[in-house]
Amino acid sequence: MNFSKPNLDSLTPSLVHLAEKAGTLICRIYKEEIEVFEKKDGSPVTQADQESHDFLQDGLKKLTPHIPLISEEDAASWHIKNPLYWLVDPLDGTKGFIHKNGQFCINIALMEHDRPILGLIHLPLTQETFYGYEGKAWKHVQGKSDPIHTRSTPSQGMTLLVGGYGKKFKEQEDIFLKTYPITKIERIQSAIKFCAIASGAADLYLRFEACSEWDTAAGQALVEAAGGAMANIDGTTFIYGKPGLLNKAFVVFGHKP
Repeated sequence: MNFSKPNLDSLTPSLVHLAEKAGTLICRIYKEEIEVFEKKDGSPVTQADQESHDFLQDGLKKLTPHIPLISEEDAASWHIKNPLYWLVDPLDGTKGFIHKNGQFCINIALMEHDRPILGLIHLPLTQETFYGYEGKAWKHVQGKSDPIHTRSTPSQGMTLLVGGYGKKFKEQEDIFLKTYPITKIERIQSAIKFCAIASGAADLYLRFEACSEWDTAAGQALVEAAGGAMANIDGTTFIYGKPGLLNKAFVVFGHKP
């Protein structure tokens, strides 16, 4: 079987189009009364999660038939081992989708030897797509892509992004508040936080709560392509292909520390 890496410049326009169509599908369901089901682990899932998965799975298979897909919504795929693979969350921020707060997105990452080399995050409600690879990053809206880049630390202080888990990790957060010149904290759900870092709208993203590799791979590739960095909370290299595809605490920097 051919495991050669595709040309990312020629692949990306089709990938953006695929994500936009999946986003349209998600928005259609978003306007309806949302029926919520429960996974084996107790987490919520909706029709939109599954329909987005089915659509992306079919589309990626047509685009890159030689590259397998690991998706949150296909537990059988979680054990796939391959030099190249797609790592996808068809609807990241399902709770935000259910509560209709707008904080949800689609995550698509291309992985090479368990490292994200291309990342795409699509925001269905605003029809914005953020993507990056090989040291280049863009924001795509209404058929036009504009370059984006992380920002230098503002003189007035840094903006810190954290998840929507309330005060559960306040003690750990306080350590960062003392370490960095943080003047603003914003709580946002889903991988949208990576888009804010990559486009220069925020400076730090901190997460202590557990999540899965499909929650971070696209965002890491995007931020790194835009000039930022991501690491474990202790500063060590953030890796993929971990047991159970589970992440521990991490930090994302708009600038390379």
